[in-house]
Amino acid sequence: MSQLHKRFTSEQVKELLERYLRNEIERKHLQEILDIKERRFFALVR
Repeated sequence: MSQLHKRFTSEQVKELLERYLRNEIERKHLQEILDIKERRFFALVR
């Protein structure tokens, strides 16, 4: 898998997305952290 984000490693992004799926972090906040739009966010979640 290629790097998902400029500032974070792929593993860090995966961990953040897993935290979102466990309802530990809100989607909007995570989008701000990753600096991505909603469409890209849901593509990564898939």
